[in-house]
Amino acid sequence: RPGARVGELARHWTSATQPAEATKAIAYNRQAGDAALAALAPADALGYYAQALDLYPQASDPDPVLALDLAIGLGTAERLTGDPTFRETLLDAAHRAADLHDTTRLVAAALANDRGFFSQVGVVDTEKVAVLELALERLDADHPDRALLLATLCSELVYGALDRRRVLADEALTVAQASGDDAATVRVLNQIYLPLDVPFLLDESLARTADAVERAERVGDPVLQFWAADTRSIATARAGDLEEMRHCIDIKTAVAEQLDQPTLHWVATCGRAWRAQIDGDNDLSEQLATEALQIGTESGQPDASTFFGAQFAYVSLQRGTLGELVPVLEQMVSDAPDLVGVVAGALASAHAEAERVDDARRMLDEFAATDFDLPVDGNWSLGIASYALAAIAVGDARYAAPLFDRLEPWADQWATAGLSTSGPFTCYLGGLATLLGRYADADRYFAQAADSTARTGAKFYVALTDQLWGQMLAERNRHGDLDKTRDLLHRAQTVASANGYANVERRAAKALERLG
Repeated sequence: RPGARVGELARHWTSATQPAEATKAIAYNRQAGDAALAALAPADALGYYAQALDLYPQASDPDPVLALDLAIGLGTAERLTGDPTFRETLLDAAHRAADLHDTTRLVAAALANDRGFFSQVGVVDTEKVAVLELALERLDADHPDRALLLATLCSELVYGALDRRRVLADEALTVAQASGDDAATVRVLNQIYLPLDVPFLLDESLARTADAVERAERVGDPVLQFWAADTRSIATARAGDLEEMRHCIDIKTAVAEQLDQPTLHWVATCGRAWRAQIDGDNDLSEQLATEALQIGTESGQPDASTFFGAQFAYVSLQRGTLGELVPVLEQMVSDAPDLVGVVAGALASAHAEAERVDDARRMLDEFAATDFDLPVDGNWSLGIASYALAAIAVGDARYAAPLFDRLEPWADQWATAGLSTSGPFTCYLGGLATLLGRYADADRYFAQAADSTARTGAKFYVALTDQLWGQMLAERNRHGDLDKTRDLLHRAQTVASANGYANVERRAAKALERLG
């Protein structure tokens, strides 16, 4: 009964030099590693598992199953300490378990090989998918781990067909809830959120994320609480409840500081950069995004630069410098086929923001040729908002009606993807309605956008709404509009000038100049 002294025993027996004593040293190191993982001390666990594996060849009768357990422990500790080799360690363990027909350890390796959400933005990890599918094939249909395998597979297929993602998510949740295990249910709810983060499932997502937060608090597992707060922050931001979104980011930040795990620090810092972007504080947002890039790079996150690029693009949009990123966005269109919709939309906006009207129209024409179709995933809202902004900026009514029709059903939502936000859809609906000459609709949508952005303190979108609204009233030129037009444009110019929103300031000033 070594109890808390298992670490001392591991150290002493590891120091023994007789080969006959290797088996006991391996056993104590394995127990110490398991205890360290349970105590949320992954750095200690990493050392114990590594020592056990170093000693393993000296064992008089090496057990291949023990080697698998040690590899799975090592890979888990590597993941928690930010060592990117965890992926290969756990894939290798899964393949060896499959060769030994050890389904229990195949499942354990497959589930450990997960950073909390899908493996990489814009890429489907086909090796992980194959391991998860093999584990599901071999696992009994009524086994409780089936729910976690289904949910993790659903997460890895975030860029696949939505119908399949929904089937996987529904089955995973049904199995988890039937088990009565709160911890397993929270893990499933956290995993299936991003694959189902689409506008027409928002009500379902809000209910599920609220359930996950409540269950995670009941379980008391800080890692579960972190990821529940993460998904809840995205759902509530999409619903325009930015107070709740900010509260969830505070929870993530506190847990990341408590556990001091690199992946959690990275995700939490990205969340703080996102919040600063919504607040309209571009300097702070860039500072935090850069900090997140460093954390992500040092911990081997394969998409750390992609996360940074997404956040810096929206900082640049607010500053009025998005046009400077055209070469980067053009390269991303070529390099990230699964992100082409949202990136191409950002590229169209970049051309429009830089007043390269012909290039923006070319991008809009290419989008029109697809019948304004974007992949139905978490990036849909940002992509469609970017195209709408491009159409508004170039003042081309040919694209306004189809874009309006695609946005209008989700008028009460905000465009967001958990790293960046494009503000409320009502702002874009007002701009598109203006292009269509539907001034009453535009007036109504701009009023809704103004209320939403002012209530949530989203300064850039306050200024953008006032600028577009003032331009609409100037174009409508109805008796009695002039005073309100001037007031809106002056407000937009003032807020933009104070916060460095160059294009909003310039356009508001130009509109005021035309008024005389």
